[in-house]
Amino acid sequence: MSNTFADRLTTAMKLKGIKTASALSRETGIERGYMYRLASGKIDNPHKYVERLAVATGVSSHWLGTGIGDPYDPEPETTKEPLAHPTMLTHVTVVPPEGDWYEVPARVPDVFASQQHKPRDKKLYEYYYVPETIECFTGFTLLVVERELRPGPGMFLALREEKGKKQLCSFLISYKGLDQTSTRTLDMQTIGRVRIMDYWELDVRR
Repeated sequence: MSNTFADRLTTAMKLKGIKTASALSRETGIERGYMYRLASGKIDNPHKYVERLAVATGVSSHWLGTGIGDPYDPEPETTKEPLAHPTMLTHVTVVPPEGDWYEVPARVPDVFASQQHKPRDKKLYEYYYVPETIECFTGFTLLVVERELRPGPGMFLALREEKGKKQLCSFLISYKGLDQTSTRTLDMQTIGRVRIMDYWELDVRR
């Protein structure tokens, strides 16, 4: 039985009688586009909004964030206080709407400290940041990408070159039985699988 964050959020909304992601966006003050990504499963670890979503829907933040227990379980002693969100210093590739891509050292969410995320090898992960809206991504989007390509469905980050200019784009792979469907086009060079996509404000000054 599926137990993704999107599944739990859907359950929480039904329990509260909130019918749409748009309505939950108004209730919480969370940006509508981000909320749609949460509801559709495109963001699977909204660490900074779990508490706010739990309060708005009246469920346990521990259950909503981890899937452990039931929606109305009392909060464990260790989660009664707001959880600190650890960060890590790493190199991030910044993708501006115009001009060349560049790298900056920056603090990002430490996915390796997350109970929900089970990374394999830190060396396989890269970080891409979109400070302003481009064709495929809205501004302030941070993408955690695993370069090792393994079989399976998901969202993938890709590079496309047009008139000598690099463009960041994405494609989806899905399965129906044994049949694979992909939205990848021939001009896309795959970078890796998107493990986490979140809104995150970085200082990207060079």
